[in-house]
Amino acid sequence: MKAIVHSLSLVAATLVFWAYGLHLYRAANQPLVSLSASDSLTFSSKATTEPPTALTNNKEQQNASPLASSNDGIVTFIHASDLHISKYFAKGGLIHFLHFLHTAVPLISPRLVAVTGDLTDGKDRQRLTSLQQIDEWQAYQRTLNESHVKTRLDGNFYRDQRGNHDCFNVFSFNSSDNYYKEYSAVQEDGYLLQIREPFGTYSFVASDGCPRHGFARPMNFFGYLDAYGMEQLERRMEKASGSSHVFLLNHYPVSTMLYGKYRKSFGELVNGVSVFLCGHLHYLAGGIGAQLQAYKAHDGYWELEIGDMKEHAVYRVYAIDNDLVAFVDVILPLEQIPMPNPQLLDARVQAAIPHPPVVLVTNPKDARYLLPKHEPLGKMLTSTHIRVLIWTDSPVASVSVKIDGHEHPHKAEYRGKETGTGNDVVKTPLWVVPWDAAKYNDGSLHEIQVTAVDSDGKTTTVRLPFHFSLEPLSLENDSRGGWIMRQNFADIFRISGLISYLLMVLFLLLIPRLVHCHLKDPHAWLSRRRLEHHKDDARMRHIWATFTRGNIVNPFVLVKLLLALLSSHTKFCVWTQFTAQVYFASIPWLYWPAYFFAMALATMPLFTGHLIPSAGPNGIGSVYVYGIYIAGEWAPLLDSWLYALTSIASLALLLLYVPVAVSPWSIFYPTPVGAQKPWYRSILVRLAMASFITLYLGVPTIMTVYTYGFISIVLGPGRAWLFIAAAVALYTLDWSFTVPSPRDSYSRVPVASSEAAASDEHASRPNE
Repeated sequence: MKAIVHSLSLVAATLVFWAYGLHLYRAANQPLVSLSASDSLTFSSKATTEPPTALTNNKEQQNASPLASSNDGIVTFIHASDLHISKYFAKGGLIHFLHFLHTAVPLISPRLVAVTGDLTDGKDRQRLTSLQQIDEWQAYQRTLNESHVKTRLDGNFYRDQRGNHDCFNVFSFNSSDNYYKEYSAVQEDGYLLQIREPFGTYSFVASDGCPRHGFARPMNFFGYLDAYGMEQLERRMEKASGSSHVFLLNHYPVSTMLYGKYRKSFGELVNGVSVFLCGHLHYLAGGIGAQLQAYKAHDGYWELEIGDMKEHAVYRVYAIDNDLVAFVDVILPLEQIPMPNPQLLDARVQAAIPHPPVVLVTNPKDARYLLPKHEPLGKMLTSTHIRVLIWTDSPVASVSVKIDGHEHPHKAEYRGKETGTGNDVVKTPLWVVPWDAAKYNDGSLHEIQVTAVDSDGKTTTVRLPFHFSLEPLSLENDSRGGWIMRQNFADIFRISGLISYLLMVLFLLLIPRLVHCHLKDPHAWLSRRRLEHHKDDARMRHIWATFTRGNIVNPFVLVKLLLALLSSHTKFCVWTQFTAQVYFASIPWLYWPAYFFAMALATMPLFTGHLIPSAGPNGIGSVYVYGIYIAGEWAPLLDSWLYALTSIASLALLLLYVPVAVSPWSIFYPTPVGAQKPWYRSILVRLAMASFITLYLGVPTIMTVYTYGFISIVLGPGRAWLFIAAAVALYTLDWSFTVPSPRDSYSRVPVASSEAAASDEHASRPNE
């Protein structure tokens, strides 16, 4: 009866903890679906160029007019991101941005330049903590003013928005530390810009995915839009409905965002989007982010992340040619730019630097980036001319075209134009080449190559595949970023965190404790388990000896032996670990602290600290698994789930190692007959665990204290307390020679019968 009461009490207590954890989860996610009392329901956007009017999409009418040699129907714009203007980091940053504004922008002279966040770096000299540096923002504003991009085209030429670095250590959007509100071009949390032309309307909708409270790094990598942010996005999308194309801009890729809901979900809103433009990931590392692009076939839009201006100096030129959307990535001529920047924020650029030709083929369109839902793709088949935009800083000397490796018989002709005057000039440097599109409508994939040479000898060659199918050609870029762009990390973190936590609690804590409680004679059970382990060990040795003897030539027998060896080894590992877990559950001073940490992960803050140091006492917040609680509000940030995953993994590994460390060696191997473990194995295992504790828990704990203050140790069960407890436990079990180990109590276990059985097993093994 006592065992039953204890078991029911343990299960009931665990369920109570989990119920409270569920309550916290629901509270943390409430801002995603409901507006707070402080949220205004009034929407305004001073970035809207005109009052909303009823728009019509005239794609059917446009399909009737083939793509010929006319220079009408073209809109160009540039997308750049992640400037990271820094007062401490000498590589790239401001110097790249200066050359971008003084070389690339005048060269292309587009209708719009859109920069998607991380305008400044926002770090200290050691690049460990984060804060908004007013010097960086002043340098950014000065650069915009000196290049006159803010006043170009009546203030509708340059658009910027915040990234996570721009909201580091910023309590709220209206905070005095939010320098974006004073020094940027837009100065608002998102915008709607509509370019209205006789041939169509093109809408650019920017949303601010920064957290409502901008935490200091590292708890500020992922973004989210709560119900208020979704309301703003929904109203802007309503105004943009009916546009020929809608471009949605955000600093964060969709996979790193958590979207709430106002009246419509994000999936419903993007039905009208052609391209989602973003930055943030900087090509990642090791080539896994070299092509962060994905076609969202279900919703019919392309998500195209752009590399950073900071180090890679890359920008992307888009052209909408009679509603066919094309783009090309361009890198500033880095060999012409001093690196590192010796002047930091005092850098100035007096003149443009030589730039290779920029070549963008708009017809035929690149087969990899078709938009069947939004583009009049039939125009390619009825077109009479190849259409190419070529920007050069000196006169074009020659333009050559090859299709499938063969020189095209017709010569290119310039049909470009410039509109506007002075600082408002917009260039459309169109080159056309007659062709017979039907000749290539054979169901095959073709390749077009265009080479442009300017009068200074600078040369650019582009190649792209094309076909006349309505489905885009697969990028096959999973290993270069496509897989990342297609994921939903919110679901990945939540599901993996929940499953790993439940498995850890059930199989490493609850079930072993329940088994121990219902054992009438725990010592006898351990003895029987030890005997079974010895038998499994003998069986594995026998199979291995048979396999290595070398006289078996039948491949089926070899496979059968390998499977038997794998099965025996798996059974041995699982059951020996489970035996150790049951033994561990019998040691109160080890088991109950472990149980406390497991329950604390679900119900207590992982740590509490000065998450926004610039806000003083108002910046103190608590990081739970489910989000961050600060200033009486929840921020459902995915960073907390990632942080929790590391804590769960750390605790799970400790719960696997400590039971083995405290269990007698004879439980696993028959030491009475002379089978001794190698002298170095214990030392290597101890060193590995000590290294894990130091690097995986100790160093991050120190970084957390350095960033969020000493309070994060005092109120930090999820990382600091766990590190301290793990260090004490491992020192006591592995390195202390004065503190008695729990395994000493195992001397009371009757082992004679199992030792004899083990001796019999060894005697029956083949001579190896």
